[in-house]
Amino acid sequence: MENTGRWIVCGLVGLTGILGLFLAAGAVDGGFYFFGLLLFGFAVVFIFANVKNAFDEAETTAATSDEQAV
Repeated sequence: MENTGRWIVCGLVGLTGILGLFLAAGAVDGGFYFFGLLLFGFAVVFIFANVKNAFDEAETTAATSDEQAV
């Protein structure tokens, strides 16, 4: 159950990104449309960065455990 908080935050950011899409879809002017798309874009980049970091940490942990086993 390591890093459970990370995935909870990613879920909340994902919901915020979906909210951004709804905001963009219902926008009456360009400012709200742009902000909604920007919010969604931030959510996508944030989640992918967290997935990348999780895999990097797992790879580092596996490499150090392999070195200690030899």
